[in-house]
Amino acid sequence: MRWPEKGDQLMKLRRRLSVWCAALVLVLAGAAPSTAADQRTYTNPLMSNFADAFSDPGIIRAKDGYWYAYATTTVMTRENQQNGGPPYYMPIARSADLVTWEFVGTVFNEDNHPEWKPFPGTGYWAPDVRYVDGTYYLYYSLAGGGDAAIGLATAPTPAGPWRDIGRPVVDFVPDSEVMEIDPALFVDSDGTKYLYYGSFREGGMHVVQLSDDGTRAVGEPRQVVAGNRGEAAWVVKRDGYYYLFYSGYGCCEVDTGGYPVFVGRATSPLGPFVDAEGVPLTADAPGGTLVNATTGSSLVGTGHNATAVDRSGQDWFFSNANSRFDNWGGRPTVMDRLDWIDGWPTVRAGQWTSDTPQPAPVGTWDVGSTFNDGDLDGWVTVGTGAWGLARERDAGGFVRSRSAAPHSLLLVSEETTAADYRAEADLRVRGMGRAGLVVGYEDHRNYVVAWLDPSRRALVVDVVVDGEVVRSASDRLHAGFRFDTWHAVTAEVRGSWATFEVSAAMEGSPLAEVSVEVPERLGKPSPVGVAAQGRGAEADNVGVTALYEPVTAKVPDPTVGALLPEFSDEFEGAELDEAWTIVGTPQSNPEVVGGALVWPTQAGDLRSDDHAAVLLRDAPEGTYTVETKVHLPLGTGPRGYERAGLLVWGDRVNSLHVAPTSTGTTRQAFLWVGPAASPWPNAIQLGPSADTLWLRMRHTIHPETGEHLFRAATSRDGEHWIWGAVWHLPADAEPRVGLVAMGGEGVTATFDYLRVYGP
Repeated sequence: MRWPEKGDQLMKLRRRLSVWCAALVLVLAGAAPSTAADQRTYTNPLMSNFADAFSDPGIIRAKDGYWYAYATTTVMTRENQQNGGPPYYMPIARSADLVTWEFVGTVFNEDNHPEWKPFPGTGYWAPDVRYVDGTYYLYYSLAGGGDAAIGLATAPTPAGPWRDIGRPVVDFVPDSEVMEIDPALFVDSDGTKYLYYGSFREGGMHVVQLSDDGTRAVGEPRQVVAGNRGEAAWVVKRDGYYYLFYSGYGCCEVDTGGYPVFVGRATSPLGPFVDAEGVPLTADAPGGTLVNATTGSSLVGTGHNATAVDRSGQDWFFSNANSRFDNWGGRPTVMDRLDWIDGWPTVRAGQWTSDTPQPAPVGTWDVGSTFNDGDLDGWVTVGTGAWGLARERDAGGFVRSRSAAPHSLLLVSEETTAADYRAEADLRVRGMGRAGLVVGYEDHRNYVVAWLDPSRRALVVDVVVDGEVVRSASDRLHAGFRFDTWHAVTAEVRGSWATFEVSAAMEGSPLAEVSVEVPERLGKPSPVGVAAQGRGAEADNVGVTALYEPVTAKVPDPTVGALLPEFSDEFEGAELDEAWTIVGTPQSNPEVVGGALVWPTQAGDLRSDDHAAVLLRDAPEGTYTVETKVHLPLGTGPRGYERAGLLVWGDRVNSLHVAPTSTGTTRQAFLWVGPAASPWPNAIQLGPSADTLWLRMRHTIHPETGEHLFRAATSRDGEHWIWGAVWHLPADAEPRVGLVAMGGEGVTATFDYLRVYGP
């Protein structure tokens, strides 16, 4: 036992010395403070020390303090593929800092394969791993032979051993319009479990409620994303909204695949989900706000995402990718910062996936411990009683209160961190007491504590000043909440406010949230600690780190310069001007009528031998933007891929066009790559479509490869533009710009103009 007064005096003295020494260092150095984490960088792709392929990543921060990643069954290395080696049945990797990863093993092997659905050529895809009531749940896809289902395996630790439950959670339904793959679990604050799944079929993506134990579907599935629109769901809850991430066309393509990631949000986990423009994801011309897309870098196909949070509170976006300069078929994992701007997520503030060195996540605490080293050095017990060390298979080392007294027993770090900080701890209560996370600690009479309180079935936050609780707030936890299993409690203290959250494993599914105002005397550089009252309080992974600084503005959208009349046409004459050239034999003739170009869609496309004709004119050199306004009535074409829009042309193979489709379940605007006949997989989804749509493509030159880069944009009003993916034409191409109307007869496109703007 230590006397609190003496301990508090020691704590104050140590903090004063620490602050004084830090100030002296800054004065002598004449610079702002920096940490090792600030100086670390990483470069995509990850895991290159052991994996050339690690696709469809699922991420969890486990109770041993490591992050674990799981992938679709793969050969994992090029050498293994070349040597005809065996597959890795959902490989597992782990990392202490989200940058340096090591191979751990596989979920399945030759001895523990599930036997309930042995498809011909079965593959195990898209693992989604969650911590549920003390057990790790891994939902996965079984697919093969045109069949699919979603299975579940469980394990006592994130590395296994994994045991399949012996039956599907969502089974294959013959002739179903839904493809039962790519599962993602979400547990709401009321304890209800939901499973999202689906892919590119007419039924789209669905959500279904699961049983309380998460092992079977109950109720009727509900569509959340329109047919043929996306796959690879990932759901998080933030500021009262449910955000549904999903990936578009082109998962495994290098030469044509964009695999953009979109998001919609809703006020219910069942939807309806809408994009930032208010367009539902299930509309006839569905919406979807871009989170990530190709940028013209060395990496393409950057979709099928998961998210994780680092020690500072910054979110990170994980996906797979393809290298377009090293195309052997492997899809490694990539990672980038995920920003939330004006209520919507975007990767790197809209710069999207990186392939150059980037600032690394904050992978270590400024102050903290996993208690795996078997000592309590750097920690001070405050109060009557003691804390002891214990061990278990999953969490490793942790601390346990040895006091059953009703008053608070604290364990507090000797060192402090920044004034704005993020603190975290894994807590559980295996008795009738309560366990808490302590922040804002000044002494044993002044601090803030967030309790997991079984007696009130709530997250309870108390502000203690001069030994009295001067402010208290709570958020009730659902009836099935298991206080006797680990839960993560986090605190973000910024300025005079502290926000607390409890979740299973910091996976974006908060079960309770509380915000309180912190007295000025407590809102300063703080130790971190845990607290116990009564019997059974335990804690692990206790740490505190300087809080991340959120990015609040996206990178600016491209701007257009002055109109270049010599490269433009307003269609004001009686016929096309002399600058236009038709390549190919028109299957229907474009005509200038009433100040517009009217062109019935042609039966062919660029892929067919008797390919559709295109209308071209020269483009300027250097940076420019080409734009048109097209009217193409949606829902009127008999074939489904009738389209009309903007074209850049090197030749029939090396071409790009931005165009909406007239019918079909997609009814989207796409950036079409090459001589595509249908959207799959040669088209990259853009913003929502409309009968009248404004289209742009912006041309730049890649500074290293010399390739021609074109970034596509769409608008439904000619003023507000949604900028999408970037694609490339070869450096030796001499692209011209123009218009096209093709993909099937029966629809008439009307173009108001073609304008080219300078830099």
